[in-house]
Amino acid sequence: MDFAAALLVFTFTLVVYFSYTNNFQKQEKGDLDSVIADSKAMTSSLVLSGYPAGWDNNTVIRIGIADEQKVNATKIKYFKQLNYSRSKMHFATIYDYFVFFVDKDGNVLNINGICGVGSPLINVTYKIRSAYYYQDPADSFLKDFMNSTFAADVYFNDESNDIHGLYGFISNLSKYGLVVMEHPLMQPSDYSSYKDELENYSSSGGLFMISGELATAQGKNLVGADFYKKSGQSNSNRNSTVINTDQYLSLEVGQSIVFTQAYYIENTSAAINFKQIATFNEDEKNALSRWEYGNGTVYFFSDFDVSYFDGDFVGLVKDATKSFVQGTCTQINTTSINKFKLTKTERYLNYNSKVVKMVVYLWQ
Repeated sequence: MDFAAALLVFTFTLVVYFSYTNNFQKQEKGDLDSVIADSKAMTSSLVLSGYPAGWDNNTVIRIGIADEQKVNATKIKYFKQLNYSRSKMHFATIYDYFVFFVDKDGNVLNINGICGVGSPLINVTYKIRSAYYYQDPADSFLKDFMNSTFAADVYFNDESNDIHGLYGFISNLSKYGLVVMEHPLMQPSDYSSYKDELENYSSSGGLFMISGELATAQGKNLVGADFYKKSGQSNSNRNSTVINTDQYLSLEVGQSIVFTQAYYIENTSAAINFKQIATFNEDEKNALSRWEYGNGTVYFFSDFDVSYFDGDFVGLVKDATKSFVQGTCTQINTTSINKFKLTKTERYLNYNSKVVKMVVYLWQ
């Protein structure tokens, strides 16, 4: 009787175990099938134009980023700007996703300043050596961005530590493809000592962004422009208007920008293709400009901080910085996501007359 009872309990346990295991496997397979189905549907949507065909963030009903199998860089930018939760609703999926593009060698592409779109859990940085220099913690609006996005070498005007100060910054200029100087306020002696190195960097093809006051002395010339501080700092002195669009800065003609501090430049004969983007209302002096110096590109901003702008001005500058850094990005880092139900779907498209591969990750 004891043996019979034990056998009965053992048999019941086996039945329950295998029944549970079978149901669990069916559920797992069903969940995975659902992720795969959503991944295929999302990919099929992305390789089309979307709806309406000329959609933007205000009109989009169905997200698509390709026109006749050609990647539309503007639509990728709109896609990136969409709220992540809202974009999942447009794809009719509850799962997390990430979309990126690779070339024939497997390099992650930077398209219109974007290395990938989707879950913030996936980390992507831009493949360019960069440096950021500042002299006042109160004027360091791009510091964290430069560090996290470009892994920039950060230099601070600390005379007690030349390696990480202005001297170290100048000494390492040749290593960088992108350099940002925020309100450098160089002493006349430093300006005289380092002017040639800064101009050599720019003329050799570097991307150079500078904001605020170049030096303590006014009218100093650098990379084809003379730098000044406006007299008077009332609201009327600092108020400016966008007069020209820019291929990277998402500004509209007529937008008003009131800079927290008002500085301006005057172009000289050494500045090539000089373009006024925004000018001060009071005297039409250059508040935001772009030009070429030798083989390099230079942007000037009166300030990265603004007291009035219809939008996120610093965010706009960050997006522009990512846009004009062309080329490739670092590999996609997926260490922070759950790979148990991770799917990968690929489709081929054309971009700049080359075949590229769109990769879509979807997971639960």
